[in-house]
Amino acid sequence: MSIQAKAHLTADIRAACEAFVGNCREIEDTLAPEAADKLAILLGHELPSEHLPPTYHWAYFNKGIPAHDVGADMHERTGIFLPPAPFHRRMWAAGDVSILQPLRIGVPARRRSTVTAVEFKEGNSGQMCFVTVAHEIEQDGAPSISERQTIVYRDRGDPEKPLRQPEDAVPEGYFVHPDSELWFYSAVTHNGHRIHWDRDFCRNIEGYPDLVVHGPLMATKLCEAMRGDRLVPQRFAFRAQAPVFTTTPIRIVTGVPGNPRHGEIQRSDGVVSMTAKLTAL
Repeated sequence: MSIQAKAHLTADIRAACEAFVGNCREIEDTLAPEAADKLAILLGHELPSEHLPPTYHWAYFNKGIPAHDVGADMHERTGIFLPPAPFHRRMWAAGDVSILQPLRIGVPARRRSTVTAVEFKEGNSGQMCFVTVAHEIEQDGAPSISERQTIVYRDRGDPEKPLRQPEDAVPEGYFVHPDSELWFYSAVTHNGHRIHWDRDFCRNIEGYPDLVVHGPLMATKLCEAMRGDRLVPQRFAFRAQAPVFTTTPIRIVTGVPGNPRHGEIQRSDGVVSMTAKLTAL
């Protein structure tokens, strides 16, 4: 393929993806307590009684996917709501959640999601496609949550090596995620993504050394460690910087309480996997 033909193909792909900006989807949910209870039990927290803790709304508004719309990675295939990104790997790269008023459990709510941006960038691992989705959640007609989600698609890079073997000891002060935690989190959030449960898919298709820990699962743990028992209006912004696998020892580090408060998730090799900032509104 000539350089001109390749450039023309790239322009076509960009145009096809950028055409999805403005795409909208609305989902209603009863916010029944079962999902929140299951998530709290999974995280080892007390069951919420009246309001959803911050980020617990990720266990809701997850519509079922007809079999003919399921992609090879078990997500809804691209080209329906999200743009037809030409790369195979998908990750939740960043999030910015403003809790305007806590969602009340058992009270129906509506989420309106809009694709607001599609950007192609060049990184160390090659080309990437960043998709930004704005989520606005209302309850009883009043705004409750305003969120910006950034999803990144990229090609498979060189195979990654694990930091430790499953039989190796976990360094003191660190912990790893067992398979069961990934499985139950996938179930409670209705997330079929194969990188969280299919080792053969991880290793042979996407080049990962083991199962990939959910970004939003780690973000929720980090948010809970940073916020304490506060349910006041607040903003939680996070950015994923490096993947974590079931063989990866990590630790959660939170800064001195204040406004804002900073926190991060550190891997045992010194790499920062996720950074976050919590701000009271």
